[in-house]
Amino acid sequence: MKYLFVFNPAAGPVNAAEKYGDAIKAVCEKNSLDYEFVLTERVGHATEIASAAADAATKENPVRIFSIGGDGTLCEVASGLIGKENCELGCIPCGSGNDYIKSFGTSADFLDFESYIISDAVAVDGIDTGVLKSINICSMGFDAIICDNANKIKEKNKKYSGSQAYDKAVIKSFFGKIYNTLKITIDGKETFEGDYLFSLAASGQYYGGGFNSAPMADPTDGQIDFVLVKRVSKLKALTLVSDYKNGSFINKKKFKKILTIRKGTHMHVESKTPVIVTVDGECFASTDIDFKIMPKALRFVAPKCYLEKHA
Repeated sequence: MKYLFVFNPAAGPVNAAEKYGDAIKAVCEKNSLDYEFVLTERVGHATEIASAAADAATKENPVRIFSIGGDGTLCEVASGLIGKENCELGCIPCGSGNDYIKSFGTSADFLDFESYIISDAVAVDGIDTGVLKSINICSMGFDAIICDNANKIKEKNKKYSGSQAYDKAVIKSFFGKIYNTLKITIDGKETFEGDYLFSLAASGQYYGGGFNSAPMADPTDGQIDFVLVKRVSKLKALTLVSDYKNGSFINKKKFKKILTIRKGTHMHVESKTPVIVTVDGECFASTDIDFKIMPKALRFVAPKCYLEKHA
């Protein structure tokens, strides 16, 4: 097996190659691994690198590709691997959010190079929207509006960091419309209609820099967790944020009348006007959206503590 380490030098507060390069190299040489380091040069480059490596891999010579950056880098690498054989995805987190890995362990578990780099991989699910593919969480509503505004602010003002753009986007978004009017059908059986503050299709548990908004989701169970939160006033929305972030909202009385949670394989959403959809941080607008399960879309290198717990 070949071990390919894809570094994003722009991710996080320090250069990942400079911070972790020597330690990773030491582990690879100690275990006599066939390894290579590659640095990304632009947005989308990680997908190109991963896709080319996966296409060149064979059953006899598979490849394990590590994303070394934040969630954006991880999603780029995953996009190049979804649906392909003879390849595995690993993650060495050094971004600001590192949300996807929280479904499997802590950052420390993934940064234990001696254990993690040679750990085993598990099959994880993906979500196909027909436009973009996800390994974590897709959403519509206030969160997606904030994400879209943050992306636009950062694109317009290159000097802003991700957190600065996000903070400005929260303020801008709060003074606009924070909900969507939707018709939602799950697995062709149940239909919900109304105004929704949040509408999630989740494989992973965390997004948005630490929001545990799908605490029951399991990236390996072949199902999507659908989390729907009905519209409330802006003032009341402020009182819900803390519980929504830490995942305790599923048991809170104040969410009882506004919360719907389902597990399934397909959610179809219709809207009379285009709504913003965010897919692992990337956004698009649509009036007709499908979220379909991609079971066992790729293999993800999990820390040994996760493997032992789920043995």
